[in-house]
Amino acid sequence: MPLVAVYTASKTAIEGFTGSLAHELAAFDVRVKLVEPGYAPTTNFTSNGQSRMAGLIPPAYAAYAQDVFASFAAPAALTTAADVAGAVWLAANDESGRLRFAAGADAVALAEANRGRAN
Repeated sequence: MPLVAVYTASKTAIEGFTGSLAHELAAFDVRVKLVEPGYAPTTNFTSNGQSRMAGLIPPAYAAYAQDVFASFAAPAALTTAADVAGAVWLAANDESGRLRFAAGADAVALAEANRGRAN
C-alpha cells in the first residue's frame, strides 16, 4: 500500500510470525490460522492516516499523496464486520493445513493478486 510502508511491514511481520508459529505448533497438533481483513470504513484509516501524516509528506509527493488518499477514501470494495466474522468462523472450523483466510471482497482480490505474483 503506497505511503504506508511501515504499516505494511508490520502486517508482513505478523504474517511471518503466524506462519512460523503454525509450523512450530503443528508438532503439538495445534492449528494456527491467520484472518486477513481488508479495508473497513469504520476504522477511519483514511482520516486517521491523513492527520498523522500532516506535514510529513514532501512537496514532491504532494500530488501523488492526494491521489492515494482519494483512492483510500473511495475504495472499490470494502470489508464488513460480517465478512470478518465469517472468515473467523471458517478458520476456526477448518481442519486443513490452510493458513490464510481473507475477509472481505477487497482482501480476497488482494490475496488472489498476491498468489499470482508469488509464483
